[in-house]
Amino acid sequence: MPSRFAVHFSIPVASAVVACAMMVAASGAPAQDVHAERNTTPPSPQSMAGDYFDIPQSAQLKVPLGPPAGPNAQAAHRPAATVNGIGFKLAAIAAQAAEQSCAKDGYAVTVAVTDAAGNLKAALAADGTRDNGIYMAMHKTVTVVAFGMSTLELRGKIEKDPGLLAQVTPSMSLLPGGVPILKDGKLVGAIATSGASAFEEEKCAADGIAAIRAML
Repeated sequence: MPSRFAVHFSIPVASAVVACAMMVAASGAPAQDVHAERNTTPPSPQSMAGDYFDIPQSAQLKVPLGPPAGPNAQAAHRPAATVNGIGFKLAAIAAQAAEQSCAKDGYAVTVAVTDAAGNLKAALAADGTRDNGIYMAMHKTVTVVAFGMSTLELRGKIEKDPGLLAQVTPSMSLLPGGVPILKDGKLVGAIATSGASAFEEEKCAADGIAAIRAML
């Protein structure tokens, strides 16, 4: 059944980097040439951490395609993934619950969920959302992780203490809709919505958290 929203997930590029290194090594070129081409600097101050091409497009065309589709022979030997706060499964549940909460009220929104370190775990965009909506939600999560509070709460604090604005970086959004995910008072993730009114976005984000509360 077709979904009414698109789901996007962050995918580590480590495997592609390793494949590129192996390709260069096989050709006889020194391995350091691969790393010399890598650029891990985000393109602008507004970019979020990880928003970069660490393999140039010219090198991407040379990366081997790997084995045919099917079971991964290395999966059984792969070390368990380290989870910093919430992982993919809970993030996906929270994102869909937040989107559905807004949909019931007639709003089409985007949702982004990160772990405690700000790493994107799940994101989705309902049909009819703005083309930059998912990025707006992601920028809100950056703010939540940095300050450990909702973007709406931070706005109130800045109104009382304008000096706090100096701590806000270009990659952060001060728009409402970003909410921390807490477990026993400790930050374990962030969720943000974009595309509705301020209080609706907060409500939907809170509903997303409620959907995973018992599983935290």
